Amino acid sequence: MMRATLLTSASLLLATMALAGCNKTASPTANQSTNNGQAVNEAAAARPAAADNATNATKSDAVSITSKDGGLDFEYGWPTEAAAIPALDSWLRGHADSARKKAAAMASSDQKSAKESDYPFRAHSFAQHWSVAANTPALLVLGAEGYTYTGGAHGMPFVSTILWDKARQQRLGTAALLDVPMLAKILKPRFCKALNDQREEKRGEPVSDKGDSAVPEFNQCVDMTKQEIVPLSVGGKALDTVQIIILPYEAGPYAEGTYTIDLPLDDAALAAVKPAWKNAFAKR
Repeated sequence: MMRATLLTSASLLLATMALAGCNKTASPTANQSTNNGQAVNEAAAARPAAADNATNATKSDAVSITSKDGGLDFEYGWPTEAAAIPALDSWLRGHADSARKKAAAMASSDQKSAKESDYPFRAHSFAQHWSVAANTPALLVLGAEGYTYTGGAHGMPFVSTILWDKARQQRLGTAALLDVPMLAKILKPRFCKALNDQREEKRGEPVSDKGDSAVPEFNQCVDMTKQEIVPLSVGGKALDTVQIIILPYEAGPYAEGTYTIDLPLDDAALAAVKPAWKNAFAKR
């Protein structure tokens, strides 16, 4: 199926990196970022530095870039479907290079400060791995799970989305396809119920937005428009599902991890699709 494996891979990535962050002396950063359906805006044309180890035998091979310089462990990768599109492959290479330079500069600065202040330096880490969320005749949808660590108690995951318009050969944000506020209003009852169902499963008790609570927000529904919204294709021919990804501290404490909610599109939800993209979506 073309459906994204975002929940599984996000959970595995978070669990693996969190364990590394808690148990290592030199470990992975506490930067959280989402782009709410918009492509990350650090485009650059340059290829990664020669110090990186890049695997890209041909344009159709998956790409994996890694580097380790003592102060930073860096990982970045994308699948064959993206590598086979020259313009998208070029953007991803540029973004990987930009992300590495930014993370390396922060690690170098912290390492210098640690030396000057005579306290132990914990190596930083940055990981971002793109996977195919949907591949339809009109669009290639990529979802990325990432994780950053900058020496604190633990790192933070982040998510990003790219919607690649195959006809126009350009990146789009979710808002280019969907009226997000309208969609959130239509899906709110289903979204809030699904969120509470997952909360109850994780917590082992019913969720109530009434009564005393140390953090009342963790028992309330969250604003769907502020979360990452990823169009998926379960049927494989059109976008028929939306996935809402909620990062730690939004709907619950860090220990509860990421919440991922998949909602099939019905006739009501399809009303939020913008006219130019009606043919790219379908009811599930």
